[in-house]
Amino acid sequence: MERESFIFYRSFYEAIKCMPPDVQAEIYPAICEYALFGRTPKTLSEVAKGMFTLIKPNIDVNTARFENGKKGGRKKKSRPASSKDDYSLTYEQEVEQMRNDENWRKTICEDFNISAEEYDKRLSRFLDRCNDDKERKGKLHHDSFVDCQSHLRYWMTKAYPAPQPQPSVPDNNIDNDPPFPTSDYTFNGGFGGMDD
Repeated sequence: MERESFIFYRSFYEAIKCMPPDVQAEIYPAICEYALFGRTPKTLSEVAKGMFTLIKPNIDVNTARFENGKKGGRKKKSRPASSKDDYSLTYEQEVEQMRNDENWRKTICEDFNISAEEYDKRLSRFLDRCNDDKERKGKLHHDSFVDCQSHLRYWMTKAYPAPQPQPSVPDNNIDNDPPFPTSDYTFNGGFGGMDD
């Protein structure tokens, strides 16, 4: 396992720089021999052996990455044939499937706070909307059943927007202060200020 190069981190340099020159002279060749040729040093002083032991795991990880990179890396995952091409339910079949799915019905009725009868009415209107799309865009079905369900949810939020809660106005003024006057921004001519 010979290599032409290896990664030498700044932390290696900074740790070795703190050592006496004779230990530095031992550790640099030991690192190079191990990283380039895979040879483990045999005769190192105790301090140099300690430094090498700390540096060795980083060299091993980088060597493993290098070897795996030579193999071409991870194999690409095989993807199943696109379900988009296989999906062929018509709008009518999609709506019928949503009508018959009891869990879906309960979820939608709870989310939109509607009854089952109202849900059926809205499904019929949704089918009309989809058939209009078929005529206008030539689109025969959704890309998937999940896409159909998402379209129904989106359409319901647009076709039947939830009523906005009205802010409650207190009947009694707590401080007994007169109400704050509303601003009158009508244009009365002139250039601002008080005109006569």
